[in-house]
Amino acid sequence: MSLMWRILLTIIIIIHSTTIVVLSSEKVEKKPAVEPAVAVVSVQGSFLIEPLAPSVFAAIAKSGSQATTNALFVIGSDYVVAAGAHMTKPVIDDLYKAIAARTKKPIRYFVLAHHHTGYTYVDFDFPPGQDVLMSWQTWKNIDAEIRKPDYSSLFFNEGLTLKPGGVSVVLTNIGKGHTNGDIVVFIPEAEVLFASDLLYVNSVGYMGSGYMTDWLLALDFLEQIGARQIVPGYGPVSNTEDVYVFGQFFRDFLTAVLQHIERGDTLEQTLASFDLPQYRKMDGYEQLIKLNLKRAYDDLNNNFSP
Repeated sequence: MSLMWRILLTIIIIIHSTTIVVLSSEKVEKKPAVEPAVAVVSVQGSFLIEPLAPSVFAAIAKSGSQATTNALFVIGSDYVVAAGAHMTKPVIDDLYKAIAARTKKPIRYFVLAHHHTGYTYVDFDFPPGQDVLMSWQTWKNIDAEIRKPDYSSLFFNEGLTLKPGGVSVVLTNIGKGHTNGDIVVFIPEAEVLFASDLLYVNSVGYMGSGYMTDWLLALDFLEQIGARQIVPGYGPVSNTEDVYVFGQFFRDFLTAVLQHIERGDTLEQTLASFDLPQYRKMDGYEQLIKLNLKRAYDDLNNNFSP
């Protein structure tokens, strides 16, 4: 058996044989979609706010705005929980304005879904007194930066459930995926999942801090949860079909990278000839495909080379 087929077989076995603990091991029955979202008046420039359930709202980053990724917030009877990443001060201000336009309840926790090391202009400017929740890996990434956070930080290992009143907010530390400490947020009462940058819709996404095979497993986890609505890091509110579509692109991308590695191509040779013509029309292809290729080549070459 050639090296290429051994590598592909290894990935297939990992994806389909690894047991992931989910909220239920039984197949989730498809339910009718929720009613169409009610249009809202925006009071800020970064997000389009889309109601997903009576207490759950997606904050979809507006094209051309300062927001580079989507966010989510949940209004409980006692307090608010918000979640997102890549949070600059103007984006934080805009998200909090959008929340304040809908409730006077305090934002008790902000869930930082991940952090890219080396970026000290994001994820550091939360208002005084804000409690920021994150995975322990994300905390290590934040704490290793030259700039230190002024806010109160709380971090956890595997999972944490918040009860803001009348609704549950279930946090799961995926571990390695888009970064080395991704959190996903599930609201079981509304069957809404916030995937952050583990999922991109109609986009090749950013893979510069990613762990390729772990990311594939994470996508499998997202599908198994069975959420009716999924808020991706980029793109509109989606569902498990969109997870499958992005996963298919991801597998095709990695298969093409592995083919170059098996042929013995250097990174420079791979960059010079790499192309996925069937995906050229996806958002970000021209801008990000080579950057993503560098990360994927290094990650796969280190993990699968004999």
